[in-house]
Amino acid sequence: MPPPPAQVFAPTAEAAVVKEQQPLAGWHGGFFLRDANDTFRLYPKGRMNLDFYSSFGSGVSDVTATGGGGALKPRFFVRRARLELAGEFLKKWSFDIDVDFGGQGLGNTNGRTQNSASSAGQAPTAESARFAAIESTTSNAVLADVWINYSVMPALNFMFGQYTTFFSMDNQTSDNSSTFLERNIAIRSFVYPEGKDIGLTIWGDVADRTLVYGVSVLSGDGQNRPGVDAPPDFVARVFARPFGGDKKALLAKAQIGISARHGERDQEFVSYDYSPIRTGQGYTLWGGGYTDSLKRPIHVIPSGAQNAIGGELRLPIKMAELRAEAYYVANNTREAVEGYQLTNTERLGQVKGLGWYVQLSAWPVGDAFVNGDPGFSPRPTKVDLSKELEKPKAGLEVAAHLAGINATYDGASRENGGVYDAKTPGAEDGPGTDLKVMQIGLAANYWHTKNVRLGVNYNAYLTPGSGSNENLLRVPGNTLSEPDPEAHALHEVSARLGLSF
Repeated sequence: MPPPPAQVFAPTAEAAVVKEQQPLAGWHGGFFLRDANDTFRLYPKGRMNLDFYSSFGSGVSDVTATGGGGALKPRFFVRRARLELAGEFLKKWSFDIDVDFGGQGLGNTNGRTQNSASSAGQAPTAESARFAAIESTTSNAVLADVWINYSVMPALNFMFGQYTTFFSMDNQTSDNSSTFLERNIAIRSFVYPEGKDIGLTIWGDVADRTLVYGVSVLSGDGQNRPGVDAPPDFVARVFARPFGGDKKALLAKAQIGISARHGERDQEFVSYDYSPIRTGQGYTLWGGGYTDSLKRPIHVIPSGAQNAIGGELRLPIKMAELRAEAYYVANNTREAVEGYQLTNTERLGQVKGLGWYVQLSAWPVGDAFVNGDPGFSPRPTKVDLSKELEKPKAGLEVAAHLAGINATYDGASRENGGVYDAKTPGAEDGPGTDLKVMQIGLAANYWHTKNVRLGVNYNAYLTPGSGSNENLLRVPGNTLSEPDPEAHALHEVSARLGLSF
C-alpha cells in the first residue's frame, strides 16, 4: 500500500508572526548603543545650561571691580556644559562617567591674584610682586560623576566612585530636573555644601520604591578632593512612601525620610577653609575668615567632629506639590593664621544651627511633573526597549520657596578652645556669633518634555542685622568704604535655557 499522504498544518497566527528584532542603536527615551546579545550597552548623554544672571539691591552698583563688583553685573554665560557616558554590562554592572567643562569663568577679577611675591632667592618687596592677568578667561574640565555599580537585586546595590551623596532630597535631585536653577542656600551652603563625594554606598529600592535607602562610607572632603586625612565620613538616607502600595492612591508618592552624617577632620592634616555661605549666583555672604586685631588674615578650618541630622517631607497631590526639609548641623572648627594652617592653631570653635526650606509648586498648564520625582540621583541608566514610549509631555511649573540658615559661629567656644582675639566671633565686646539669612524665591519653568527647560528665577537674600555685630553675614551694601547701615538684602534674577538628554 502506498504511504498515507503527509499531513499539512496551517500555521497558527502566532507562528506566522515574526518577532521584530529590537534595534541595536537609536533613541528610546534616551540614546543607546548595544551588541546583538545585549551583553553591553552604552548610553551617550549630555547637558547644557545657558544662563543669565543679574543682581540688584543696596550697594550692588557701588561695589568696585577690585571688591568683586564685576560678578554682580548682568551677564550671559554658559553655566554648565557636560558630556556623559553611562552603560551596562553583564546584566549586573553599570557605570557612569561625566565630565563637566566648567562653564565660562574669569580669572583675577579683582586684580589681586599674585603669581609670586618675588623671584627665587630674592627678598619680597612692594615692587617685586608679579600678578596674574586681570579678567583673563579661564576654562577647565573636571570630573562630575565617575562611578561603578553592582546590582545584586533592586533592593541591594553597591556603588563605588564619585557621585552625588545619598543625603537630603534636595541634594539628590539632579540639576536636570530641579525646580529652581540652583539649590537653595540652606542645603547648598550650610547643611551639605560638598554635594558630591568619593566612596562606597550600599543602596536599594525596596518594593518598587516604597522604601529607599543608602548607607555610605566616604572620604568626606568633597568633589574631586581625595581624602587628606584618615577618618572617613558615614552618611545615610532612608525614606518611605507609606501609601506607595496603591499606585492610584492620592498620596501614592508622598514620602517622609531622614538623613544623617558623621565625620571627623584631623587638625594635623586638614587645612582647607570651611565652606562659605554663598547665594545661588555665587556672592559670598560669609567667607569663613576675618582679619584679627594684628591685621593677620585668619582662616576658619573644619576640625574634629562634623555632624548633621534631619528629615524630609514630600506631598505631591494632583497638580501641586509641597516639599520641606530641616537639618541640625554641628561642625567643629579651628582657626589659623594664613600661611600657618598646617602648623599652628590659634583657637577651637564651632559652627552650629539649623538649615531648612519649604517649597510649594504647581503645574497650572499642560502636564504635571514632567521633570519626574525628586531625590533619586544617582541611579543607573536603563532603557527598556520592550516598552512603548509614552507620548512626550510638556507643562508649565510655577513655584515658591522659603529657605533659611539660623546658626552661629563662635571661634573659641570649645573646651580649652584657646584665647579670643578682639576680632574673633564670640569675643567679649567683639563681633557676635550669628549666621542668619532667609531666602525667598520664585520660579517659573516651561518644560518642553523633560529634556528642554526654559526657566526664570527671582531670589531675595535677607540678612537681618548684617553690617553690625548682630550678624556675621554681609551683603554688598555692608562692604563699601562707607557702609550702608540699612543694607540687609541682596536680590538676584536669573534665567536658563537648558538641554539634557
